[in-house]
Amino acid sequence: MNILMITSHYPPYHFGGYEIRCKNIMDALAERGHTIIVLTSKKDTVSPSQHPESKYPIFRQLHVHRAGSLIDRMTLQRWSYPLGILLVFMRELWFSWRDVIFLEEQIEQFQPDVIYLGQIMPFSKIIIPFLAGFDLPFILDDGGYTAADAFENKGIWFKYVEGYASKYSFVNSIKPLVINLIGFVSGRRIKSKWAWPEKMQILFKREYNLKMAKEKGVSVEGAKVIHSGVNTDLFNFQSRHKLHSPILIILPGRIEPLKGQIDAARLLIRLLEKEIDAQLLLVGETRVESYYYEIEKEISTRRLENCITHTPMVTHEKLVELYHQADICFFPTYHKFGFSRTPLEAMACGCIVISYGNEGSGEVIRNQQNGFLVPSADYSTMVDIVKGLISSPELVCDITKEARREIEEKYSMKRYIDRIEEIIQNSVVTPKRTVSI
Repeated sequence: MNILMITSHYPPYHFGGYEIRCKNIMDALAERGHTIIVLTSKKDTVSPSQHPESKYPIFRQLHVHRAGSLIDRMTLQRWSYPLGILLVFMRELWFSWRDVIFLEEQIEQFQPDVIYLGQIMPFSKIIIPFLAGFDLPFILDDGGYTAADAFENKGIWFKYVEGYASKYSFVNSIKPLVINLIGFVSGRRIKSKWAWPEKMQILFKREYNLKMAKEKGVSVEGAKVIHSGVNTDLFNFQSRHKLHSPILIILPGRIEPLKGQIDAARLLIRLLEKEIDAQLLLVGETRVESYYYEIEKEISTRRLENCITHTPMVTHEKLVELYHQADICFFPTYHKFGFSRTPLEAMACGCIVISYGNEGSGEVIRNQQNGFLVPSADYSTMVDIVKGLISSPELVCDITKEARREIEEKYSMKRYIDRIEEIIQNSVVTPKRTVSI
């Protein structure tokens, strides 16, 4: 089967979790004999070491909006706002025109059986009505907000087409002419009416995302919720019979306020106050410097520098080693959207997860059975959990074994890919392909 994937920031040059998961899917489908090509965004400046060979073609030609250019800054100043908006408008049309021509060429040459959409939020929304003109099945892999964003924010072109009105009558009078001219020059590739592909099936990562998209007015008929899978061979299990001393708590994730690392520092303080010997390991790159300084201040005020270690982002192989060394994976994220594989990976390795239930963890953790769910910043409850684990080695053994059992039965990468492949195959009803532009 020919599968065409369209997504931004695709690996091997991007390390974000969402893109890596999409790559897991395409790699696995390629290994199963499907023919894959990926159309993704243009390269940023990255290290050559981040470009390993791929088993299928990756074309980095599509444009994404990167704020901060001179044109964008012009829209922030009152005196230059009108010209800035005009230039942004023209830039989007120019890039969108090039993108839809590129997409059309690749679709006609490759003749896909299905088009798989990944992270398309950074792209121009113009491509969605353009793709709707193809009589092909589409799979939208919604990482958290993609479908809702497409309905809420249709981009500057459709804002102009559907609702823009100037205080100058002359500008309003030439609007139909501008719309027709853009359509003519683009060969009718740039549409004047918003459209959503009729044969679009959305795959949500969690129930919360499906509910949110439905509330935004997204057509979710036939949508499915499929939690991500983990590589159970890579994230292998190490049995536990008790907690170590000192207890090692690991928190993987980029350093930013919504990830809640400062809560981990405050939990460590509470544990030490209760004379529970503990260490904290933060793993991830610093995204918000001011937040990292806030964490450092919390640590230095209590003189805990020797109790907390921070290491940059590590490979999955190294992360497995760290999970095996750690006793508890604390997952205090405040992110409401998306689905993180961090709890699944930790559970697969035998590391006990304590979570606030966000980023989908509340849909996979059964409290006190395969992990622990606690209210946000409820340190007294978390301290009690740790005390209970210390005093009951049998509980440590039971929870880690149950967590691994559920990972193997429900959340393995093989099971995940099996479901994705089945959905793709069922979506292909007829080989007929027609284009309406």
